[in-house]
Order: sequence, then C-alpha cells, then structure tokens
Amino acid sequence: MSRHMKNVNLSSQRIYVPAGVLQREVKDRGGLFIPAHIFTPHKSLFGSCSDRLDRTLDPMLVDAVELGLSSDSYMAGLIPELDGLPFVTNSDAHSLGKIGREYNELLIAEPSFAELALALRGLSGRAITANYGLNPVLGKYHRTYCVNCGELADEINAAGRCAHCGSLKQVRGVMDRIEELAFQAGRNKPVVPDDRPPYVYQVPLEFIPGVGKRTMDKLLDRFGTEMNILHDAKVSEIAQTAGEATASVIARSRSGTLNLLSGGGGRYGKVTSSESRITDSANAD
Repeated sequence: MSRHMKNVNLSSQRIYVPAGVLQREVKDRGGLFIPAHIFTPHKSLFGSCSDRLDRTLDPMLVDAVELGLSSDSYMAGLIPELDGLPFVTNSDAHSLGKIGREYNELLIAEPSFAELALALRGLSGRAITANYGLNPVLGKYHRTYCVNCGELADEINAAGRCAHCGSLKQVRGVMDRIEELAFQAGRNKPVVPDDRPPYVYQVPLEFIPGVGKRTMDKLLDRFGTEMNILHDAKVSEIAQTAGEATASVIARSRSGTLNLLSGGGGRYGKVTSSESRITDSANAD
C-alpha cells in the first residue's frame, strides 16, 4: 500500500491504483469490499466516477454498498444494479461526536469479522436486520446546490443549469443524481426486495432546535445514550428532563412528521417549524 499512497497511517487517503486492482487485492486477502457513500458528489462511485457500478468494479466482488447521509434504501431502490446488493449505513469514524450517527442492526452470534461477513451475505441465520440513518433530507448533499447564487434546486433540472441565476456551476445533489440514474435505467419507482431490512430514520439531537450542550448532557445523564433518547425513552420522561418542546420534536421525529428543510452543497438540512413540509422518500407517494 505504501507504494501507492502518501500516508498509510491516515484515514480517507487517495490510493493511486485502478479501483478493480484495489478490489482484487482486498478480496485476495480475505477482506470485505464495500464502496462508501456511493452517491455523494466529488469522490464517490456514482456521484463523480461512473453511471454504472460494473464499469468500475466487479459486482461479484462487492460485499455491500454504503448509502451515505443523503440517501436511503428507498432512493437506492431506484437503481436496478443495486437490487442484489446488501445496503449498510455507516457513520464516519473521524469525528467522535458523530460516531453512531448512522449504523446497522445485525443478527450475529458475536461481534467479530467472520460474523459480520456472514451477516452481509445472509448466511447461517445471520443478517442485517435494520439500517438506522438520518432522514436523507438532512444530508449535506441531498439537493443540487448552485455555487454561484447559493440556491438549492427545487425541481429536477436535467440541463444542469440553476433555475434561479442560470449558472452551470452546481454541486449535484444525491436526490437529483439518483433520479438521473433511474431515468437512464428506465425505473421510475423504487424496488425494495423482500429481504431488504427496514430503514429507520433518526434526527440526531444536534439537529433539534433548542437542544444545546446543557440539555444534551441532562438527557444523556438520565437515559444513557442518544440512541435510547431518539428511539426508546418515554416521551413523557423526555419532557420531564428537557421540556415539552424538545420532547414534541423527538416524538414527531419518531412518527416521521417533522418539517425539514433540505441540505445541499455541503450544508446540512434543518428541522424547521415552517408550515411547508418536505417528506422523506419513503412517504413521497
């Protein structure tokens, strides 16, 4: 690796070999090959590299694909080439406060590499039983962003020109890129295989208006983990600790009824009290 990378001790390094060569090296050593945040602009498989996975990689040597913050299982279900691949939702490991922001629920006998491999392949009773992740609307690259005027696209713009200022300088959003790929493939509705695990949306506490460090510390002191707060703790008990307003937002997050403003161009989306509501892709129909 050191012959093809500038620093083997840092994460997210660029390796100067063809993707297929790297893939074979990983598999020859018994590794798992999982392309990460596959739709994100700038550096990802579909976001900036290719319109098809099989033009870059050997699909038979791909163990799973990681969806990234700005997409979910339903959005990825618009891409026929991905129908037979497992989906994982993994958070980056370079920011301590964001570890676990997205994660997978696995049915395994023990936390080991061998068990993970079995779960990805659905063998010996092991499985991925759920994907947990942000509502993709909140992702940093969900919609197309105009570099010139700072506006987000409010509709699919096949010409790639900003509807507000006419500029061609845009950061392509994940939603818009997936729609483009789906059109090319002739698919207009998501396909969700029977064995695809459910995608569970969550809104991290840092996204909730009015939840600062003091409130977050109080919640963590009482309930232990952010995951427990977001998914399991009683709303009435959350209200006792953090107030009715915060408890209401968490309850609406669980039911999928929050009002959200889209992210794009490297900026996260937001939870808003606006009357206008942007639904997630699972409820788009």
